[in-house]
Amino acid sequence: MGPAEIERKTEYYAQLANCTPKDATVFFGDSITELCKLDSLYGEYSESTGTPVINRGISAETTNNMLKRVNASIISIQPKNLVMLMGVNDLNQGVSQEQITKNIRQIILAVQENSPQTNIVLQAVYPTNAERDSVYERFQLNGRDNETIRPLNEKLKRMAQEQDITFLDVTNLLTDKNGNLRQDYTFDGLHPNMNGYLAVKEEIIKALV
Repeated sequence: MGPAEIERKTEYYAQLANCTPKDATVFFGDSITELCKLDSLYGEYSESTGTPVINRGISAETTNNMLKRVNASIISIQPKNLVMLMGVNDLNQGVSQEQITKNIRQIILAVQENSPQTNIVLQAVYPTNAERDSVYERFQLNGRDNETIRPLNEKLKRMAQEQDITFLDVTNLLTDKNGNLRQDYTFDGLHPNMNGYLAVKEEIIKALV
């Protein structure tokens, strides 16, 4: 997804704000969030709690653009829960881990100031799998390797503790014995498939209020 499509999707989410239910559980992130079939995965949770589940992911997005749209996409709908998963695309574009952490901190601060009732759950960046045969898959993982993701997650964990929010690290649920994203949990080494999303669903639900 290019910049024009990201901008179009950003505007679309802003337009939806007026007709979006308040006190929802909102998932906020990039393609890993956007591709998740939330209605199927969290339908039972939504029915049992009465809490709508809303997807606010945009493919190919970086934390810089997420920071720009947090007011229109998130704060405007005053969510009950905000589940954040972001940063992996920044690595692909060469953004420093310090800047990624700073951007995410600013997003959290904005939500805490303007929607203080929101329970914020920051997920650790998911692991990847570069041990696949496809040249395309190896190319698209450029910069998004586990050796880089692990120290980023350590920074995000410390920052989350400082901001007094929940940090949810589901890495162990997604990885094989070599520390890579399990082959049966992904279709391209980066994005989870339904099995991957199912593997972490219950841990995410436990973090919600």
